[in-house]
Amino acid sequence: MEVFEGAEFVRLRSLEHGTYLHAAEDGRGVLLDPRGASPHAAWAVQPEQSASGRGGVGLHRRVTARVLLRGVYGRYLGAADPGGGGGPLLLLHPCRRLGAGQRDRGEREAARAVMWRAVATASGAGVVLLHDAHGRFLRANWKRLPCRSGVSVGDGGSTGPTMKWAVEVIPSKHGHPELPLAGEPDWVKFLDGACPALAGLCRWAAAASQQREIRWVLAGGAGGGDIREEDWASFQYSGRSAILLRSKLAHLTRQFRGLTLFIRAGRHGQLAPLVTDLPRSRERLDIVVVRDTSLAADQLIFPDVDKETKEPAKEGILL
Repeated sequence: MEVFEGAEFVRLRSLEHGTYLHAAEDGRGVLLDPRGASPHAAWAVQPEQSASGRGGVGLHRRVTARVLLRGVYGRYLGAADPGGGGGPLLLLHPCRRLGAGQRDRGEREAARAVMWRAVATASGAGVVLLHDAHGRFLRANWKRLPCRSGVSVGDGGSTGPTMKWAVEVIPSKHGHPELPLAGEPDWVKFLDGACPALAGLCRWAAAASQQREIRWVLAGGAGGGDIREEDWASFQYSGRSAILLRSKLAHLTRQFRGLTLFIRAGRHGQLAPLVTDLPRSRERLDIVVVRDTSLAADQLIFPDVDKETKEPAKEGILL
């Protein structure tokens, strides 16, 4: 795990294509994109220790250092379980079986599905293979598969350049980034002048297609460690605007001096501050509301995505 040691945030650049691994805007997929200066290209590094071996008295248990990589929507980089836990459709569909994506962390036992180990290569400092707990490697396919997914997992039978990733450390900073302003696509504004009735219909259809349940809770003074499951409430929300969501939650909580919103992806997922608009989906989001005066909000750090890599990453672990 040395390549990730001391890093809070990283980018993963495909050595084959020169593009970056992005958390897709649908909130579930991952893809390759040329933009490195994007919150979707930033992955938070969460160290994890996993034990292997039979254990017991007098028996040796080997502890392997792995990391979890958390994307902009709080979900973790991972792929489907090889056993086909997703049902018959997952087994029959090669894209879904092999494709990498963003996963929740609902149960502690499921953490193995999102654990990664960096394996050193001979391609230079910071260039590694990413090996998951099921023995598979992360692979940048681009458009070579019949699937539209640009990233998948595969075995190590051929560790070519598509499996090599340059780990770039992103400098961290204090101070919450400005949330994107609520706006509309240019084509909707054009329709306002050309055909107002059609523009109104498009707005209605867009709002209906992006309506979702927001499940939320106001954290206590500690800022998230004292959340009880029975304290959660919910409401229906239309659209993707994070600014409008924060405004609505400010009225619901009667906290008007400043709030920070966090996404919790699964019961055991680590809280991730919301820094961009909501995913393009109707899937429920769990939001933890934290007062800006809390200790948790004061200690927050964010990836400075507009800055270049701070320093070359270290080598990975040799097999």
